[in-house]
Amino acid sequence: MNFVNKIRTSLPWRSALLLLLWLAVWALGLLVEYAPHASVWFPVAGLTCAAMLVAGVRAIPAILIAAVVITFWTALQYDIDMSSRQLTEAGLLFGFAHIFPYYLGAVTLRKLSTVSQYNLPLFVVSFLVLAVCCSLLATVTVLTSLVVTGLMPAADIATTWLPFWIGDMAGVVVIAPLFASILLNVFPQTKFDLHKVIGSHSKLASGQFKYKLGLTLLMLIFAMLIAWYSGSSESAFAIFFLVIPHMWIACTETPFITVLSLALSSFLIALLVNLLGLMDHVMVYQFAINVIAANALFGLTVPALMTANSQLRLVVSTDSLTNVASREHVQQRAKQEIARSQLQGQPLCMMVFDIDHFKKINDQLGHSIGDLVLQLACQAAQQMLRPTDVIGRYGGDEFVVVLPDTEQDVVVTIGQRIITRLSQIELTNNMPVSASFGVAVLSADDSFHSLFERADRALYRAKQQGRSQVACQESTGHFS
Repeated sequence: MNFVNKIRTSLPWRSALLLLLWLAVWALGLLVEYAPHASVWFPVAGLTCAAMLVAGVRAIPAILIAAVVITFWTALQYDIDMSSRQLTEAGLLFGFAHIFPYYLGAVTLRKLSTVSQYNLPLFVVSFLVLAVCCSLLATVTVLTSLVVTGLMPAADIATTWLPFWIGDMAGVVVIAPLFASILLNVFPQTKFDLHKVIGSHSKLASGQFKYKLGLTLLMLIFAMLIAWYSGSSESAFAIFFLVIPHMWIACTETPFITVLSLALSSFLIALLVNLLGLMDHVMVYQFAINVIAANALFGLTVPALMTANSQLRLVVSTDSLTNVASREHVQQRAKQEIARSQLQGQPLCMMVFDIDHFKKINDQLGHSIGDLVLQLACQAAQQMLRPTDVIGRYGGDEFVVVLPDTEQDVVVTIGQRIITRLSQIELTNNMPVSASFGVAVLSADDSFHSLFERADRALYRAKQQGRSQVACQESTGHFS
């Protein structure tokens, strides 16, 4: 625990940890390198992107040192005859060329995150667009630095730039979200809080995840064995079937588990390309990693979009002041209940009510008290209604209640009980609170509008007769 606290509170310790992590991830990418400066994926690009996003400039020294270290390693590996000073300068130039594009992308993404209503779908789109652009810029800057420092012949650029770009992009798309989530626990006062965009989710997998991951890995191995056995270029495209299980994982697991499964699949693809000698199809697998990862990241937005749609439907269907149904929603529900009752020959009543002397309440006590009266009136009504009944605000202080499978005498009793409950509300100046109710019974040829008009006429009669009462407007041919 002391060691963990030391890392979190000490910048040198955090930098040392990032340095070791960067070198370890680079070595992991080296295992799947199929040509000089070209790998199926380049995972340190994702780590650098995540570090720039979470830690910002604080991460630059560690990555620069790591860049110098791997430059010396590369010189030994390819027997490059350069002095220590030249290698150090080359390493620093490579480091800056590697860091700058991802720093630029991280700054852009942080700027976008400050925009109002920035959410997970917008984050995924902007992240993927920046991953494409930043990895392409990194390809240009890094290859230029390698040529300038003599670490790579200029003639190799023509055959290297595309796999270099796609490999870097795969590293960013797959690894950056995973390492951003991890680095949030290492760097306090982060430049970018990923949890604010994707929400706070558990990092634990569901009980079914092992089966999902097992199926994914089996499909992966099987697809690559087919490509190895057949030797045809077409068979390599079987790897794209991994879109299906990874979308399944994205829609049913947490974001952390989703990106972790992507990292495992991507590493296994890169490893099997080397082990099975599938270098002739390497571009197919590079593009597959990017497509599968991008598709899974879009899959993460499905639950968020469903939640947003549910919230939007709630906003549209609910009156913001009283929390009863909106005018549009109560009309829609009423039409459905009317059609069902007429089809099945069952009774239905509509009750329309409004607050007596509501303008007087607003004028003498203020609109805030008027709003409170409306809220209390709706609460009183809801306490008397069943879950199958529908109450909605039709406009101003007028409300509509639809009561399916209910006879008129029951509705009248409900209205009288609401009147009793309203009379118990105490306002300043001892001003009474009451409401008038009009009730209409559904007939065989009624529509919503004709039923509402009759209930509204009954309400008008209740007001003419002295208010604070229930009046009925029956019609011939109503259901019994």
